[in-house]
Amino acid sequence: MRSQPDRASSELPCVWVTAGVLSYRICNHEYDCETCALYRALQEGGPDAAAAAGAGAATPGAIVGDDPVGRYLAELGAGCSLHLDRAYSAEGLWMETEPGGDVRIGLDDYTLRLLQPVQDVVLPRVGAWLQHRAPCAWVNRGRLAIALRSPVAGEVVAVHPRPALAPPRGDDRPDDRWWFRLRPHESVTAASGLYRNEALLGWYLGRVRAVHEQLDAVMRPATDPAVGPVLNDGGLPAGDLEAVLGRERFEALVGTLFPMQI
Repeated sequence: MRSQPDRASSELPCVWVTAGVLSYRICNHEYDCETCALYRALQEGGPDAAAAAGAGAATPGAIVGDDPVGRYLAELGAGCSLHLDRAYSAEGLWMETEPGGDVRIGLDDYTLRLLQPVQDVVLPRVGAWLQHRAPCAWVNRGRLAIALRSPVAGEVVAVHPRPALAPPRGDDRPDDRWWFRLRPHESVTAASGLYRNEALLGWYLGRVRAVHEQLDAVMRPATDPAVGPVLNDGGLPAGDLEAVLGRERFEALVGTLFPMQI
């Protein structure tokens, strides 16, 4: 086991900046969120409690000092949002209930950013009956076919003709990023295996920690800190996370985030 690098000068972005919950904040707890007053405030009172915990605002997308890992994490989360009013599955499928009782289902913005470039997604056909936690869609990314499980049992009533395969851009409509619609055959609020409210914050934190661990290993080596980060010209991170981590580490990360990978 290698020794931990000195992080005295590290400037990591707060996990809720990468989630789009806050505009900007430096993490001074090295992602030990359970000891952070801001994290507790978000758990107890939601995003509106952030100000009470001292969360300052700054220009969205600001670069995080000279720390390569912090800069990369901030850029990965730029433009992505974690919707605290929705339920999320372990793989990152979000579920939003419509007025008539049907639910819209799509994939988390941050998860899409981690998987770029996504070549295709295989969605269920209209009329298909999905069992709870049974495979319902596959994301094709390079040599990987990543299985996603249905967050709730139900019948597919609509499939988006052009599902979003990348994180949102400035001209995207926030309400048009669903992949398919489901008519539930069970109570959505009682369905197991979903993350909401404070559990959702913990789920998201786990994903950012997993990414941070892999980035830290390749961008801040203990033996030679001069071996620099893999960045594009202009200081922006490469859009393909596999190009930064290498195939072995990237596929290990995918295996952590998507245990049903095939």
